[in-house]
Amino acid sequence: MPTVVDVDGNTTPLGVTSKESDAWDVLRAFFSRAEDTEFVEALVESWEVDFIGEEPNNELGRLRRRPCPICERSSFWEELGDNNFKGERQGNSGRCHRPECSAWIEQNNIDDGRWDCGWPAAQWTKRVESYNLGFRGLVEMRGAVTAAGKRRQSTMSKEIMEDL
Repeated sequence: MPTVVDVDGNTTPLGVTSKESDAWDVLRAFFSRAEDTEFVEALVESWEVDFIGEEPNNELGRLRRRPCPICERSSFWEELGDNNFKGERQGNSGRCHRPECSAWIEQNNIDDGRWDCGWPAAQWTKRVESYNLGFRGLVEMRGAVTAAGKRRQSTMSKEIMEDL
C-alpha cells in the first residue's frame, strides 16, 4: 500500500495494490507531480490478509523529501534504511524522480564497501566509500556545471526546509 505523509504527520493512502511493483509505480507517478505538495515522506507497506495480531503490516520502503543535489528541485529523494542506535534513519539509496535530472546514488552490488552515484543527463558517474560521499559527489557534479551559470532556487517551502 503506497502512502504519503504531510508535514503534520497525517498519512494519505494512495491506493491498495496486490503487487509491490504496482505500489512503487503508483508512488513514482505521484512523485512526478508532488513538487507543489506539502508531503514530506512516502512509504510502501505490505499488509497480511486475514491476520490476527498487533502488527499486520510490514514496511517495505520509506522515502524522505529533500532537495535533489543536482537540480535542487524538491524531490522524494532518499530511500531510508534501518534506524541507527540514535533512532535516526540512514540513507541507503537515492534517486531524483524528475525525468530531466534522474540523478542517483546506490550501493555497489559487487563491492559492499563502495557506493556509486551518477547524473545520466551529463553522463557522469562516480564511485565513493559512503552514501554521504555519494551525495557530496553529486553536489560537486552540479557545482562543476553551475559554476559559470545561474543558480536555481529550491522549490520547497520554508517549513519543509526547516524540518530537514
